[in-house]
Amino acid sequence: MKTPLPNRLPAQLEQRGGKSKRQRIWEIIRARQQDLSAAELARASGVDSATIVSYLRALEKGGYLHAHSPASGNGNGKRYRLMRDNGVEAPRLNKSGQPVSQGSGNETLWRTMRILGQFNSRELIQHAASAGIHIADDSANTYLRILYRAGYLQLVEASRPLGIGKGKTLNRYRLLPGKYSGPRPPMIQRSKCVYDPNLARVVWQEDIRHDDD
Repeated sequence: MKTPLPNRLPAQLEQRGGKSKRQRIWEIIRARQQDLSAAELARASGVDSATIVSYLRALEKGGYLHAHSPASGNGNGKRYRLMRDNGVEAPRLNKSGQPVSQGSGNETLWRTMRILGQFNSRELIQHAASAGIHIADDSANTYLRILYRAGYLQLVEASRPLGIGKGKTLNRYRLLPGKYSGPRPPMIQRSKCVYDPNLARVVWQEDIRHDDD
């Protein structure tokens, strides 16, 4: 029996200004660098305290932050200093402070599309593998197909058969000029829509067909 998936809001509702809660926390940490508290981060980011405390603990365990308690106080005023700046993207960590790979596949595909110019799914997968990231064929093909339908990609050469018993070529695409909206990959939602976190909006919604019986 499959474990039920947690009830999560769609990305367009979870994110504000195109940024996740962790991203907003991380940007304030980078801007302040030192002498931060959870309460100050909550006021500056608008993120709930539970999320902030959980992420601060993960960052501390991962070596990104150093935590200390003031000489005076009731012991609940732990303050933090940035020790390891990982760049503009918020570190994706589990509760133990270890990196998690969820979402890195689409991020790699999106970045590589811009680098290669023209590509098929196999070329993108091979490029990702050279960086130690495994992406399944179905995942890459689905992502490309949806981005094509959402207007990000142009079909340069359609798949065609190679002959009896020889299989077929793969669809070849290119990223349309002006469609690279930013570093965060467009997200395919369960509701069959594409949310672009760089633009902070839903950019494509699959048509829902109703049978007129």
